[in-house]
Amino acid sequence: MSAVEDILRPAGSEETSAECIAFVNDGQTHDVTSAVLSGHFTNPAILEGSTSEVIQYLSEAAPPSVLIVDLADAGSPLTAIMSLTAALPEETRIIGIGDVNDIGLYREIIDAGAVDYVVKPVTEKALSTALQRTKEQPSTPQSGPVEAKQNRIAVFGSRGGAGTSTIATNLAWVISEELKRRTILVDLDLEFGTIALALDLEPTRGLREALENPSRIDSLFISSATAKLTDTLSVMATEETLADDIHFNPNAIDVLFDSLGRDYDTIVVDVPRPSFTVRQKVMEAATQIILVTETSLAGLRDSIRVLASIEEVAPETPVTVIANRAGGAVQAMPISELQKALGRKVDYQIPDESKLLNKAANNGKPLAQQDKRGKTAKEIEKLAKAVGGSAVEAEEKKSKGGFARLFKGK
Repeated sequence: MSAVEDILRPAGSEETSAECIAFVNDGQTHDVTSAVLSGHFTNPAILEGSTSEVIQYLSEAAPPSVLIVDLADAGSPLTAIMSLTAALPEETRIIGIGDVNDIGLYREIIDAGAVDYVVKPVTEKALSTALQRTKEQPSTPQSGPVEAKQNRIAVFGSRGGAGTSTIATNLAWVISEELKRRTILVDLDLEFGTIALALDLEPTRGLREALENPSRIDSLFISSATAKLTDTLSVMATEETLADDIHFNPNAIDVLFDSLGRDYDTIVVDVPRPSFTVRQKVMEAATQIILVTETSLAGLRDSIRVLASIEEVAPETPVTVIANRAGGAVQAMPISELQKALGRKVDYQIPDESKLLNKAANNGKPLAQQDKRGKTAKEIEKLAKAVGGSAVEAEEKKSKGGFARLFKGK
């Protein structure tokens, strides 16, 4: 058992955690915190440390009802709070303590999920007021639809070569340029992604570090890891070495998406197939999911498997199925048979226009930009108008998606 666990667990208890835990960095804050907490809790724990020690604690013990954390040593107090809110259950109330006295930062920290932010030097009155707010805040979310910060569209492929990157790229282009929504296109295939190559962009640096160390994510970090393609469309795509493994932090997707939500209305994610951790976290975070498949027997088999995974991980998230290169010479089965086997409708059929796609790729442009009147561009435009609406519309669709599944087949 670690030293952290020794301090936090009462004698004779294996699972009980302190009702309130505080991690502080200096003597004055420690003394004030100790004096205030002793009047509010029977067994508060006050430890020396900051966000890194909190993360260690979270990996070893049950979360407290109230967490007080000193953010003074954090490179970005806002990112530190976002990392904690992503890792903690909704029931845990977080109070931040810091040395930056800025109303803008205060509002950002509250928006990120903290109950209050107290500026050093901490006073007993200020900390007591913050603790009172933890009691006033509802312990469960309010009923009714919740407005999403952004429309998060996850694009999955049933198998390699299905055309996932092509669909994601053209979709992001139409949403940004035709629907005029601030959009970012994220290629999460850090080793073999093709989006930067297809758009004739230099791969950016930093996405891997963001996914491995989410505490580094802030507005400056996002800016350095992003390439601006147009006034309304940015791209985050990298090309990592094949010499070593990439270790994703489970909380990184939530922190990254929340950070991007400060600058973009819509995020379109090209999701790699091999990484289970990334697939699961993106499914959980998405407001809408698009599955791209080919009409082959293998495409059918893998589509069934991916749909089953979505149903297990994100059963209330609406899913759109796209048959890519439909009607082409290599189509293995009719759409009617594909739909029958899937047990659901194929929502969009993208025609086989390989020559036009190759030409657009060679020119470093999306097909939707180069050939707006083509069949593929028109179908992508229909798709964009259906899934590229506001965050509120996406959340409403997500809520309805669960009910639609309940009555499917009845």
